[in-house]
Amino acid sequence: MSVHNNDFSTALSELGRIIETRNIPNALLFAGNPGSGRQQAAFRFAKAVNCTARNGSSCNICRSCKKIDASQHPDMIVVTPADPRKAITISQIRQIIAQTGARPHEAAYRMVLITDADLMNNQAQNGLLKELEEPPEDTFFILMARDRSALLPTILSRCRSLRFPPLSGPALAAHLCEQYPIEGQWAGIAAATAGTDQNLAATLVHPADGNLSKDPKTGKTSDIDWHTTRPWLIQQLCYLISGSASRKIHTALGLSGFLCQDPDRVMPGLAVMRTFFRDLCICRHAPEKILNRDCADRFQKLASDIRDKDALFWMDELHETEKRLASNSAIRMTLDRFFLKLIHI
Repeated sequence: MSVHNNDFSTALSELGRIIETRNIPNALLFAGNPGSGRQQAAFRFAKAVNCTARNGSSCNICRSCKKIDASQHPDMIVVTPADPRKAITISQIRQIIAQTGARPHEAAYRMVLITDADLMNNQAQNGLLKELEEPPEDTFFILMARDRSALLPTILSRCRSLRFPPLSGPALAAHLCEQYPIEGQWAGIAAATAGTDQNLAATLVHPADGNLSKDPKTGKTSDIDWHTTRPWLIQQLCYLISGSASRKIHTALGLSGFLCQDPDRVMPGLAVMRTFFRDLCICRHAPEKILNRDCADRFQKLASDIRDKDALFWMDELHETEKRLASNSAIRMTLDRFFLKLIHI
């Protein structure tokens, strides 16, 4: 388990003690915002308590560890809202009860991970409460919640609660270096690009080789390597705002098409663009504070030709695009609108 400052290290240290003592609670509550590392911690915990090496951590090479990493372990049950805008229902909880009625198939300890547990409706919470009162054998529950107050007091009383606050930039960079074989500079850039979102930071540093790039929730692998794609994207954005008219249109539609090839590219791509326009705003006034330090020469070349009001306009348009995408607007049309608007200020 990694160790960092504040409550994040406290949570990981407590999980480490649980693994050492093998005194597995029936239910754990991981409180914190999405992207705070709760889900990665849940799966690392599940791997460690089921690892056949039994060394207080996970070996990542035994059959159990590999199956959990590949999202193929039959005893790792993940429950999510059927729709992000809807509640977790009693029917979903009944499915859990049916699955946990028998002993685990392979695991020493079966995990039931309920993401967005604070979105359970009252029926679902009462159904889960009965399960927590008489927990299945060799099974532990992990509830992830942003809003603890949305959970019944009786559920809270049966959970061992751990808090996962956002990591600071340096702490997140250190965490990435511990978890992945990456350079310190790239870890710092990825952490700055992702903000406090550990899931996004992990996506950015994963190589697209199928070994480290599996999303812990979906099991899907990243199709591109952001270590090399990020500077390419920054270069394309430079062409977009400084090239000829014909080149600008070609670049705008090319960028939109590239991001739309896979919906999983959109969020990392927007994050990179957010840092690009932020750096563009400050490069003339405080060049030492740009985030994309390895691309500093490109920003210096653009600095004298870009007006502050134009850079701020682009940032506002990016924010508007993010809101449109969050409201389920068509991805291709929304991105076409954004990129084409950038070249017609």
